[in-house]
Amino acid sequence: VLIRRLYFDLIGLPPSPAEVDSFLADASPDAYARLVDRLLASPHYGERWARHWLDLVRYAESDGFKADSYRPHAWHYRQYVIRSFNQDKPYDRFVMEQLAGDELAPDDPDVLIGTAFLRHGIYEYNQRDVRGQWQDILNELTDVVGDVFLGLGMSCARCHDHKFDPILQKDYFRLQSFLAAIRFRDDLPLATLEQRRRYQEQMKRWQEATAGIRRRIADIERPALTSIAEDMISRFPADIEAMIRKPASERTPLEQQLATLAYRQVTDAQRNVAAKLKGKQKQEWQALRKKLAEFDHLKPDPLPMAFVVSDVGSEAPTTTVPGEEEPVRPATLEVFGGRELTPIPPPGRSDTTGRRTALARWLTDPNNPLTTRVIVNRIWQYHFGYGLVRTASDFGRLGEPPTHPELLDWLTRRFVEDGWSFKRLHRLIVTSATYRQSAHPPHWRDAHRIDPDNRLLWRAHARRLDAEQIRDAMLTVSGELDRRGGGPSVPAGKPRRSIYTQLYRNRPDPLLHVFDAPDGVASTSQRYVSTTAVQALFVLNGPWTLERASAWAKRLLASYEPDRVEMVRQAYRLAFCRQPDDNEIADALGFIEQQAIEISRQRRLAEPDARCYTEAVTDFCHALLNANEFIYLD
Repeated sequence: VLIRRLYFDLIGLPPSPAEVDSFLADASPDAYARLVDRLLASPHYGERWARHWLDLVRYAESDGFKADSYRPHAWHYRQYVIRSFNQDKPYDRFVMEQLAGDELAPDDPDVLIGTAFLRHGIYEYNQRDVRGQWQDILNELTDVVGDVFLGLGMSCARCHDHKFDPILQKDYFRLQSFLAAIRFRDDLPLATLEQRRRYQEQMKRWQEATAGIRRRIADIERPALTSIAEDMISRFPADIEAMIRKPASERTPLEQQLATLAYRQVTDAQRNVAAKLKGKQKQEWQALRKKLAEFDHLKPDPLPMAFVVSDVGSEAPTTTVPGEEEPVRPATLEVFGGRELTPIPPPGRSDTTGRRTALARWLTDPNNPLTTRVIVNRIWQYHFGYGLVRTASDFGRLGEPPTHPELLDWLTRRFVEDGWSFKRLHRLIVTSATYRQSAHPPHWRDAHRIDPDNRLLWRAHARRLDAEQIRDAMLTVSGELDRRGGGPSVPAGKPRRSIYTQLYRNRPDPLLHVFDAPDGVASTSQRYVSTTAVQALFVLNGPWTLERASAWAKRLLASYEPDRVEMVRQAYRLAFCRQPDDNEIADALGFIEQQAIEISRQRRLAEPDARCYTEAVTDFCHALLNANEFIYLD
């Protein structure tokens, strides 16, 4: 029970029978501690704990809205988070990079990609109300920063002073002003200076060899591109159209932001330039494109492109409280002193404001009363099912007070003293007596009468596996799981870990969706855990589950046929990490035999053949995948 709990908690996968045997056979007093260290050192640890963070930052790989266009470069952020957890990057540095990585180290792709945190909101590709959409984007970012880092529901203060918490409307826009200068960037390569230099050298050779061809292609495309641009620009309101047509050097910071956001629609439309070409002109264009392809051997592989932000310049647009004229400046919340924070632009840089660096520095100040407690509470929650503060993203008056305030304070101090290390905090928690309690202690009746909700943690919480754990566990026991890490996301039908599958907001993987995986529209601090008929029907009748059962049956038969007793034992060990008892073995063998007979009758066979037994074992495996014991942790 304990090793299964620990494996799923730390790496999100079940232990193998051999790993269970090794742990149970190790009688040394530090056996458990060594197992904890080994799992924390596993590359699968980052894959598991990155998923928790991705829930918080509303990560998805599509835009949302009706089109729900795919974001081909979003996965780089997913890898950044996995890498950061595996490296045990200090949390204060982790926060700094996500809010201001472009100001900290613009030439380090492993830092720059952190700012994709600010890009994960939904985006409507054809929204003509550019002003409204941009304000919606800033509002959403303000809400997410408040939720994720401060554990405060800020959105209520957008329209008026918060009715319950000491958060002023002015505070909301003070926080927003830290983010007011951002600009979406899709044109920055995720490459080091040396990688860019080599790329440019090789690209120069290709450009020189193809200059004439590309010049003629450009001549053909220019009228069509201009026509597309004029048509798209004319669809915007007059003020936005004027901003787009104004030279960039004459735009104000806000005009530059709005024009850039609007022109994304123009660029998207121009990708379909071929549809505008006709007759001989199109034939010539196609011939030239074909000729250009003959030089592809000279062309370097494209550099991975970023999905990040930078500032629009050294000056930020003015931020005001709606209905007021006086600008607000970046400052802490009034309840924390309302202290104005001086922007911290990088030395020698004139292309950024330094506001986000100032915000990140304040959030990661060890004396900040919320940031550290919020993240420590989240880590506790992911281990126990509930945080010491059960409303993990609401530390305000509408949230619940901590059940163990002294413990939360003590863990927070330890977290900072230990260098903001997640792995040290994990080790502290999972080696505690509280974590290692049974979910079924002998004194449960008396304890349940006193504390029926287990708020005082007198037992372990029995918990359902989350959606990704269920999917990955099925692939593990069937022997199909591809444990390779990294790379672009793949369709959900591929046997990669769930964190590597494509995550569309409007078209989620059915298995993950039915077991309550978030859709990435909003920050999710705690997943719903529903129990529905749809879940049972999906696992019982869904083709995906049946395919896993079939693969698992073939795996068992290949290794243990004709010793069906050992086959049943191994099936139980793979599914539940335990040996079956004699009654379970007898029931399983009887089921397989009876099912094989029934299948042979349906096929009008005199007696079951090998195919009948294969299908019967498949049905047995399918039954185990449907068992509560498979998808619940004690």
